[in-house]
Amino acid sequence: MDDLMDVADRLAKSEDHLVKLSIAEADAMRETYRSMTMTRERGIELDADTDLCMDGPSLTDTNRDEASKSTAMDIFPSNLDVRFHHRAVVVAQEPTGALRRLVRQLSLERFENEGRKLSSGDQDCITAGQGLLDRQMSKAGLHKKILNQLLSPRGWKPPVRRRFFLDGNDIAGLCDTVQQIFEHEPTVLKLQAPLKIFGDLHGQFGDLMRLFDEYGYPSTAGDITYIDYLFLGDYVDRGQHSLETICLLLALKIEYPDHIHLIRGNHEAADINSLFGFRIECIERMGEEHGIWAWHRFNQLFNWLPLAALVENKIICMHGGIGRSINYVSQIENLQRPISMHAGSVVLMDLLWSDPTENDGVEGLRPNPRGPGLVTFGPDRVIAFCKNNNLQLIVRAHECVMDGFERFAQGHLITLFSATNYCGTANNAGALLVLGRDLVVVPKLIHPLPPVVVSQEVQEDEFFEETWMQELNLQRPPTPTRGRPHTANDRNSLAWI
Repeated sequence: MDDLMDVADRLAKSEDHLVKLSIAEADAMRETYRSMTMTRERGIELDADTDLCMDGPSLTDTNRDEASKSTAMDIFPSNLDVRFHHRAVVVAQEPTGALRRLVRQLSLERFENEGRKLSSGDQDCITAGQGLLDRQMSKAGLHKKILNQLLSPRGWKPPVRRRFFLDGNDIAGLCDTVQQIFEHEPTVLKLQAPLKIFGDLHGQFGDLMRLFDEYGYPSTAGDITYIDYLFLGDYVDRGQHSLETICLLLALKIEYPDHIHLIRGNHEAADINSLFGFRIECIERMGEEHGIWAWHRFNQLFNWLPLAALVENKIICMHGGIGRSINYVSQIENLQRPISMHAGSVVLMDLLWSDPTENDGVEGLRPNPRGPGLVTFGPDRVIAFCKNNNLQLIVRAHECVMDGFERFAQGHLITLFSATNYCGTANNAGALLVLGRDLVVVPKLIHPLPPVVVSQEVQEDEFFEETWMQELNLQRPPTPTRGRPHTANDRNSLAWI
């Protein structure tokens, strides 16, 4: 018993000694910092031999001699600015349970980039302030909010009065976050099967939801755990819901950065989407100030989008085509991002704008009716390109095809289009391609919905809000569908079925 008492006394004394040492060390550190601060404020340079001890219990001469030496400039360099670390440490909010002690590091981009004062002023200030608080208090984050709002394949309905649920600050935060992902991706993505491939969407968000509903959608409740998704560009313009389309795809990219893949189309460029609907949609649905700001930020982001994807080193996916200038994949890989259409070379123009010729019987290069300087390329160019790069297939988008997909160059090129009834006039089907592990390509289609019958009870202004994009499309005629003209009763077209 006496032995146990002696052990207890020794432990107590040891603990007291450690506590005293800790207090002395803290006092020494505080005195050191105070001395250096006073020295710096007086503008006096410290002598190079000045010793600062952080390890001893006091600042006596004896302790200084025994301690390791460093200068005040080493400990507190004067040439550094105050700055945020690129990550913030966040403790889980759950007071109890398995996540009670969970600590996460979140990128600063997940937080508000610009502060906004909260006041008891007008209703707009109150609404904006409440939105800011909601976002800051949300554990899920902005991209989670977008997924919760938009990823509803079966239950999504167009918003009432068309007002978009995000503002310019939300768009800035979304683009800032996803741009960091794009910056670390190569210009030509390297992907593996299995893979779903989507063609032009052109703001037809309802068609995207229908494709998700029919053939699976990117979620842990869907099929993202075993198949990747690749989108070939032209997310905006023409359709009525470009904002929903691009925001959902960007949110999915943040949620599944290694499984959702986006490349650039020719409409992901400011000079194009300022004319064909996206700029007007941003302003109409977000207000002029937020709309213009969001439109500019989206287009800055578009300059960072990858430009092509190589799948299993056997299939190359791009938006437009190989045109006159592209003979090797390395030419695409050498394009440096960010890149604007104005700064781009003929390689970029061919990649985003060129088309195959009308059919396999038209070889070589021909003028493209899209505009001066653009070309169409024949099946001989496709075969030569595949041979030069040891490839078996080119998958591209960019043109409306009646059955949603169309083969060219004896099956070495496929044109893919995912928006149905393009511009409300083409009556075409939409499609996606499913590439299995065995590299078998399976097209999967949806057909145009019947035209909406407008009731006489619908108010004139509400009807206008649903049709203003169609009016804009009448001013900007769509690119004609490929090949021979198809009519609504063409029994050789899957769109007729």
